[in-house]
Amino acid sequence: MRSSSSSGTVDVFLAKSRSRFGSFLFGPYASSLGMLWGVPARLGYAVVAMGLGRWRRGAPDIAPKPFRPQSWGKRVRGSSDALDDPDSLARQLLDQGRFALILRPQVAGTLSREVFEAAFTQWERTMALVPDGEVSLSRAPAEWEENGADEDQAAAKTGGETPDDELPRREQIVRVRRYFLDRYPVTNAQYAAFVEAGGYEQASLWDTAILPAVLDFVDRSGRPGPKYWENGSYPPGTEDHPVTGINWYEARAFARWVGKRLPTDAEWARAAAWPVSLPDGTRMQRRFPWGDAMDYSRAVLWGSQRNGTAPVTACPGGAAVNGIYQLVGNVWEWTHSDYQPWEEEDARIVLPGPMKSIRGGAFDTYFDHQASSGFAGGENPLARKRNIGFRCALGVADITLRHCPEEVAGESQGAPAFAADSE
Repeated sequence: MRSSSSSGTVDVFLAKSRSRFGSFLFGPYASSLGMLWGVPARLGYAVVAMGLGRWRRGAPDIAPKPFRPQSWGKRVRGSSDALDDPDSLARQLLDQGRFALILRPQVAGTLSREVFEAAFTQWERTMALVPDGEVSLSRAPAEWEENGADEDQAAAKTGGETPDDELPRREQIVRVRRYFLDRYPVTNAQYAAFVEAGGYEQASLWDTAILPAVLDFVDRSGRPGPKYWENGSYPPGTEDHPVTGINWYEARAFARWVGKRLPTDAEWARAAAWPVSLPDGTRMQRRFPWGDAMDYSRAVLWGSQRNGTAPVTACPGGAAVNGIYQLVGNVWEWTHSDYQPWEEEDARIVLPGPMKSIRGGAFDTYFDHQASSGFAGGENPLARKRNIGFRCALGVADITLRHCPEEVAGESQGAPAFAADSE
């Protein structure tokens, strides 16, 4: 694979930062060690972001527009002087939606306040905070889930109900550290920026083992891109629809390109269930981001009578309390985690191969329980299906949310080299 000039632009930008602060090894994500100095300020800004999300929930009929790349990710063409200017390079990254790369603490200090504030604004509009806490990854046994509809009908006929606490379940409690999650699934327009920037040609974005297969990740016309695109472009009028027809490796490569990562299974579940721990030690989790009862006006599902994907701004009333939209419905979402099916004591489940966890249900999901915050499906990481998309996550320690060049420079002196991949 050959590297694109967009990749070279980022390299030049990071090289300029290194020349100011000494030798650093910049990977897809910044190290958490370099962020300890900014915890109080970052948490303050995070609280503001949460407040913004709550304000948006107060107007459920209005959803903010998703980010659209301004340069459509096209390869940068500019003079050598422009490439030597950190602010110019940063603006080009911002046009592509790659603010996470320039909010790294070692890079942010090289920028003007104007550019830094533009990156901060982009972060605030496109991501929301999911706070620290525990989440219960639990579900009923497979046979109960599969027969759930029949049992509900039987209960309706007899007038009887089975209390939730009497249903056979398994539970795993996972502690999740605070992180940021995209407010929307990644859209066609956003993914087009990655394609146009030569993302499929940048070997550093892809897992080494999968590199030979990347040549097969093409659209209907044989060009690099999602399976259902044609001539390197998505269908007209679907720029704000979630991108589909991409496998787990493509989602992971895009996340690296923008300086983010895929959320883990537990992170996704915590964002959707929004658990609340009570003083007596019990934990309350929502079945759906909006509550415990299915409402087809709040999600793009089979019951919503739609024939395909919808814009990511559809059904704004289904947003989580912090302003994260479409965690349920429209498309399943890839997570970083391996799929681990629940096994009964007397039965062992043998998967046909490695599988990744997908969450949230899609426009063609029929059963309500499959679109709940507690349900996880499994899919081949090479699958490129019409109903699977993704959104990205970002660690609180991966970026800085205050502009302080002097302090950043002081902290950078003599800092150790960090690993290239924090996942």
